[in-house]
Amino acid sequence: MLEDVMFLIFVLSFFTLFYIYFCYPFIIALVAKFKNKDTAQFSNSSEDEPFIAIVVPSHNEEKVIESKLLNHLDLDYPKDRFKIVVLDDTSSDETFAIASRLQAHYPDMIEVFQVFDGKGKTHAINTLMPTLDCDIVVFSDANVYLKQDALKQVSNVFLDSEIGGVAGQLSYINEGVNGSAYSNGLYWRYEEYIKECESNTGSMMGADGSIFAIRKALYRQLDTSILDDFSTSIGTICQGYRLAYSTAICAYEKGAEKSSEEFSRKVRISNRSFNTFRHLSKEIHATFSMFNLFKLYSHKVIRWFSFLPMLTMFLSSAVWMFFSCIGLTFFLLQLIGYFYLWLSYRNENIKLLGKLNDILLYFVMTNLACFIGVCLSIKGKKITTWKKANTTR
Repeated sequence: MLEDVMFLIFVLSFFTLFYIYFCYPFIIALVAKFKNKDTAQFSNSSEDEPFIAIVVPSHNEEKVIESKLLNHLDLDYPKDRFKIVVLDDTSSDETFAIASRLQAHYPDMIEVFQVFDGKGKTHAINTLMPTLDCDIVVFSDANVYLKQDALKQVSNVFLDSEIGGVAGQLSYINEGVNGSAYSNGLYWRYEEYIKECESNTGSMMGADGSIFAIRKALYRQLDTSILDDFSTSIGTICQGYRLAYSTAICAYEKGAEKSSEEFSRKVRISNRSFNTFRHLSKEIHATFSMFNLFKLYSHKVIRWFSFLPMLTMFLSSAVWMFFSCIGLTFFLLQLIGYFYLWLSYRNENIKLLGKLNDILLYFVMTNLACFIGVCLSIKGKKITTWKKANTTR
């Protein structure tokens, strides 16, 4: 009897993981084939282009802020129809000095807005947003570079009056590097595919801070404990608009090359994401369609708890092995695998499995980090400040 129970728990846990990472992407891709919701394929005349403000949240970004601004100054969009706003949040390095020097050369196109209280990115954005006079706000991290036609593509998407926000396609320029950067790039392409399928069925379930845009009128003041990009983008759906994804809006950045940096980043993101979900839960359940709730829970909520079925598989096989050689085999495979990946995490030169090693380590590390972040959220922990990964600069 106990053997049957442990076997059943093991199988259910396995299929929970299988659903999260394989079944849901297959389902949403299949639905997208029959319910393709295309974005606008025509463009504004130059006289009708909406005014765009590019907001660049920055905290100690002296290594990248100049190249970031020079990249944006070269964007193919009417120069009198956009501006770049450097949101300097309590920097202690040369970020403000560098941005101010460029502002002096391009006073009509660059603005520097300082916040000194050190309360985190979300609070800084809350402080800035009421001062902006624009039609569309593009949020883009300080280490992210945009393709020359990115603003034109953003403008085209918003020709569809049903769209309240749009996310662009992010690529990692150092994906060829083995380790976390390679795994992160591979995982991100997997994520981007799901987002595209979701968008083609109505709305994607949350945007990333690397590159996304919203109609200025849809911005709402945020609680400082929640993730600004996830909350702001989900908020457009709550207000009755679509959240789209466009492969035509292209952005580039370096991915974290150290597993330790990526682990810390995932803990912070999952903590703030789950805080966001809890904060908006009533509104989400009151305004989302059943299909959007299905997408949100399948893509986000259940996945935040992916480590639980992984742990359950391990524990159930630890009991099942006393009754079955198959149970013993599965337990030993997991035990040896987790121990090897722990050694690989401690010493990134240990890579007996090549690139598969990086993929498996990233999968386990990501799910553990997400689970820790969610548990911290449930315990009331709110991570409001951001520590960037140095290898992404």
